Amino acid sequence: MDWKTYEEVTKYIYETLGKQVAVKIVGHGQNFIVKGKSDVAHQIDVLTSHSDGIHEYLTDIECKFWNHKIDKDIVMKVDSIVNDCNFNKGVIVSKLGFTPDAIKYANSVNVGLVILREPIEEDWEGRTKTIVLTIHSYAPHITHYENMVIELYKDISGPVQTDRYFYLLNDGSKRTIKDYLDNFQTKLQNENITEEITEEIKFDPPIFLQDFNGDNISKNIGIKISGKLDVTTTENIVDAEDTIWLMMKSIFENKTYVISKDGEIRDVSD
Repeated sequence: MDWKTYEEVTKYIYETLGKQVAVKIVGHGQNFIVKGKSDVAHQIDVLTSHSDGIHEYLTDIECKFWNHKIDKDIVMKVDSIVNDCNFNKGVIVSKLGFTPDAIKYANSVNVGLVILREPIEEDWEGRTKTIVLTIHSYAPHITHYENMVIELYKDISGPVQTDRYFYLLNDGSKRTIKDYLDNFQTKLQNENITEEITEEIKFDPPIFLQDFNGDNISKNIGIKISGKLDVTTTENIVDAEDTIWLMMKSIFENKTYVISKDGEIRDVSD
């Protein structure tokens, strides 16, 4: 990130957060100039406005993408610009924070101090840094199907086609093999059965297994189904460092925000 991007990010954050309280961006950037009552022109990084319906309140936000802490001289300069331009408040956004004198002086005038930077190790104290999500997936698995046959009219050795054969029950109704398999799979899921079980369904008196051509294939006394739930376990590790891009701390308001790489802003204040 360079100073230009830093300034754009600052504008985006204040613009996004401001939507909740009707704060608007008046102007920003290297070419945004405001002339004060001294008739001196001042370049303003970001200027926001907020109205209570009667008065308009202006805030000068100055971005300091510097590799050292901001001292009191910068705070005094921003305070003087605020007074010269009749702004209501000044805010300094710094990458590396502020000296003790800068904090003390800013607290005595109308200048807020904000730290906006990439997270460091101390930011994670008391916060969850890594989340491990363990997901168990359950899938019913039919391990064995068998017709318990008394008298066989046709050879149905080999795989049974569940959509071809049905049972002609004593009351004249028909149920396909798939019906029985579906019911068995539902039982495996509902009762969370992870060890193989076998279930026998007996018909008394014997009934016919028919195919859809109407041909009787065999007389049966029942069917036997075996199965269990197959369990698949996966772990997903969510590292906050991979999703959080920047942290923003407002010193006097005790507010902390995290900004994700896709632009989401969350309030994580204690």
